[in-house]
Amino acid sequence: MNNSLTDRQIAFILFGIIVGYGIMPMAKNVAENGGTGGWFALLIATLITAIFTYIITYLGYVHKNKTIYEYSQLLLGKFFTNIFMIIYIIYFFMFFTMIIRMASEVIRLTILLKTPVCAMCLLFLVAVYYAVSKGIRVIARICEIYGLIIIIFLLTIQLAIFTQGDIINLKPFFVLEDIKSYIKATSTIIFPFIGIEILAVIPLDKKENSKKIFGYNILMVVFIGILYILVAESCISVMGVDGIIYYKDSLLATIRRIEIPHLQFLRRLDGIFLPIWIMTLFCTFILSAYGSVFLTSKLFKNTSHKKITFVVVITSFIIAQIPNTINQIEKLMDYISYLGIIVSGIIPVILFVATKVKRYDTKNK
Repeated sequence: MNNSLTDRQIAFILFGIIVGYGIMPMAKNVAENGGTGGWFALLIATLITAIFTYIITYLGYVHKNKTIYEYSQLLLGKFFTNIFMIIYIIYFFMFFTMIIRMASEVIRLTILLKTPVCAMCLLFLVAVYYAVSKGIRVIARICEIYGLIIIIFLLTIQLAIFTQGDIINLKPFFVLEDIKSYIKATSTIIFPFIGIEILAVIPLDKKENSKKIFGYNILMVVFIGILYILVAESCISVMGVDGIIYYKDSLLATIRRIEIPHLQFLRRLDGIFLPIWIMTLFCTFILSAYGSVFLTSKLFKNTSHKKITFVVVITSFIIAQIPNTINQIEKLMDYISYLGIIVSGIIPVILFVATKVKRYDTKNK
């Protein structure tokens, strides 16, 4: 099966998995941890994410047509590779499972008040099964199409929010004495950037992917960082730092607080935002589910891709029903986020160092 993707498709895959549920509480987290200078913490988080994006892209570029499963065995052997794969599989599986459950809870509380959470989880998982069973090229096309739509509408919505905000709520923009606090806040604010680890399961092709892939991926991360800053600043401009910290769904709370008379029948922006947000979630679901299925299939090579996908989806549905409250889901999401630091940072750095020590980058030139 030909799984080669273009540089642009890979960049949109990055956008699809990173920009998801994390955009909803973004403004609250920024205001709570960085105040009006939280944009600077987001800037640092963007820079850190760009560095690790380069590292993971570099590994794929040096080891052409290989994923983390293959080049990890070349560098560290089968024992450590199997440990890494188990960590990645657990991470990807729990990530999309808990995101689906959390998204279902939010949708039930906002627009579908009488719909059971289990029914929404099942609906999402059926869509996930269909998309993942079709392979990465179909998923990439979905992310490319959805990504363009999401970007256009999100930028439009954020600019509309700014027109209703007050610049006084954004001041002071930066306090030099608080720079240590901004840097400390980065450790919390960086979690919405988790997702770059998906690059580890996408093989780079010698014909399709040139050195331009580094530029595409890093520029996409920078764009996401700018989008996050825009989201945080626009929400704070409307609600203020002291007001927004009380709303977990800070972006939706801000959107519901404003009306744009000039939009006539679309004066309520939440009617535009919610479908767009669900599209971002769908991209996150299918990409993280693909990561889980892909790496599981590497460990169980004699089992078909569709059977593994079916088992993963059924198991995900069962696990998604276990948490009883939103607080329990949020605690699990915190643990998953910390695991995300390992799969997107620590493991790629280990493999990057091993590549340099064994000089695979010079051998494959």
